[in-house]
Formats: sequence, C-alpha cells, structure tokens
Amino acid sequence: MENINLKSIRWESIKSVFLSIAQAEKISRADISAETDLSLMTVGKVADALLDIHVIEQCKEMKASAGRRAGLLSINPEHFAVVLDLTSRNFSCCIMNMRLKCVEKIPFHYVDSMSFSDNLDQFLRGVSHFLSQSMNTDFCIGMGVSVPGPYFPDTDRTVCPHLPQLEQIPVAATVRSHISIAPLYIETGYNAAATSNISHITDYRDKTILYWCISDIAVHGAVIHRGDLLRGAHHMAGNFGRMLTAPAKPLNAVLSLSNSPEENALELARAIHNVMRIVDPDTIILECTMYENGADFSDLVRQMLIEKFDFTPPTLPQITVTSESTPHAYRGLTIQLRESWLHDRIFGVKAE
Repeated sequence: MENINLKSIRWESIKSVFLSIAQAEKISRADISAETDLSLMTVGKVADALLDIHVIEQCKEMKASAGRRAGLLSINPEHFAVVLDLTSRNFSCCIMNMRLKCVEKIPFHYVDSMSFSDNLDQFLRGVSHFLSQSMNTDFCIGMGVSVPGPYFPDTDRTVCPHLPQLEQIPVAATVRSHISIAPLYIETGYNAAATSNISHITDYRDKTILYWCISDIAVHGAVIHRGDLLRGAHHMAGNFGRMLTAPAKPLNAVLSLSNSPEENALELARAIHNVMRIVDPDTIILECTMYENGADFSDLVRQMLIEKFDFTPPTLPQITVTSESTPHAYRGLTIQLRESWLHDRIFGVKAE
C-alpha cells in the first residue's frame, strides 16, 4: 500500500467500497461505483489498496483499461470471525465468514450433573481444541460473545435474570483463560441483532429505528438513533419485555403461545403504540421467532395498530419484517469485528 494513501480518502467511502464487495459474490469496480456514487477513480484506489493488504481478491482477469487493474472483486475467503453464543445453557460456537454467513457450527450438550461454570469451561475447551486443530487463527479477525443481558466491562459481568449462573462469572476473563483471540467483543444478543438488522435499512444513519425481537421466551429490543444504539444510563434502553401492560403485568408475562395470535398481536401492538408515542420512529423492525410465519404475525400487529390504536397507514412508520438463516446476533457481532479489523488494517490502530 506504499503507493496508495487511503488515509486521504474518507473512512465512510472506504467502508462503502468494502461493503459492496462483501455483499456480492463477485463485483466489478464499475458496479461498485454505481452502487456507492463514488467516482471510478476513488473506487479503483480503494480496491487496489484492499488487494495489496489481502482484504479482498481479484477473481477473474479482464482486459485492463486506463492502466487500472481490471477484474471482478470478491472478499478474501480466508478471513473469519469466531462467535460464542452464551445466551442460554445450550452454548454454541459459530465460525462466521466475511460475508456474514455461518460456515461452521460447534454445538454443545449441557451436562446437568455438572455445574454451570464447569459446563462453560468444557465448552470453551472444546472450542479452543477445534480452533487449534481445524482453523488457521492467523486469519481470524476477532471473537464476539453474545450474552443474554446488558454487559458491563468495568465489572466484566452481565445481568441476565433468566440465566443467573452467568451473572456470577467474569465473562471476558473466563473466555480469555481458554481462547487467546483478540480483539474480544462482548455484546447483548439483541443489541448485536439490532446492529445486523439496521444494516438493511436505507439511510439508517439519518433515522430513528425501533427494533423488536419477539420469541416464545421474551421480548427484547433496541432503540437506534442515527446509527447509534441508545443504551441508557443503566444499559436498559429497549428492554421492551419489562414494560407494564394492562392489567399491570410485564409484556414478557402477557405474551404466550397459549394465547391466540390475535391476542398476542393486540398486546404487542399496545406496547408498540406506547413506545411510538414517545419516540416517534421512522422505522420499526419486527423479528418474530415466536411463530413459524413471523410475517403473518407482524401483519396482525400492523392491523391492530390501525384498528385499535387509531393509526392510519400514512401515520404509521415503515414496519419491516426480518428473518435470516444465520442468527442476526451472530451477524451483528461479525459486523462490529469486521469494521474494527478493517480500520486496523488501513490505519494501523490496534483494536482493544
């Protein structure tokens, strides 16, 4: 990269070029220029620099024009992230490629006769063994850990009432005692999922977005303003499941598979209505795993907002239904690691 100074190009422009390549199997410089509204010269400088530091690769040679390297570009498939899921006792590890797909999954079977901490140690030892035997960690961009509740780095603890055993464990210290991969990024699962979901929203950095995740266990969510998660003074912002609904019960206790979909849709619409009156979002993202067909349930929620809470279609924000074969939390953690790694490769700033 000695003849190409990326430091003279805006970071947002570099990210735009990188994301266009990461999201496509193969893409030309001309197509990147059209997608990003960047000049072909800027795209060429960024692409050539990323080639030089092996972030991307050139897939197919074509006739060069104007002295610029020609060919279709793709992400370097050797790089990967490690994601640990500690949101339940069914710990799992996923190897994520740079295109946000899970390419390898390492499951774990919890042993009831062992303590929680012993199970966790056994899981981490298994992951460490797999990485040493099956992966070249020189190509690892970092490790993400999904936890079930707010994580506080100063105490290295997470708050998670439905998994109280994890509250007693120093998360980062425990992981690092078995696996020496840096950087280590720990995030609440639903915040990581929100990071993944907003990446699909056009101009999300100019919008206020509500993310709701509805499962058969609990309701979680996040408030995102201009691309930033609003965590609140005690990291509790977006904990929609703790909201009180009529008759003075938390939403987590009101929604149930024993109810009809219409009953659950009405209660969820009531909660969404209350938050909307305060936040007035541009977009609402609904991720529903409570029902097999989350899109149908989301349509019911939209119908209830109109019929029961006096919204009209023009006054409703855009409601987007989302689903992915790879959990959004895994994708969100990888997005954060990928961006930090790219910044480090270009600007030489070591990630913590």
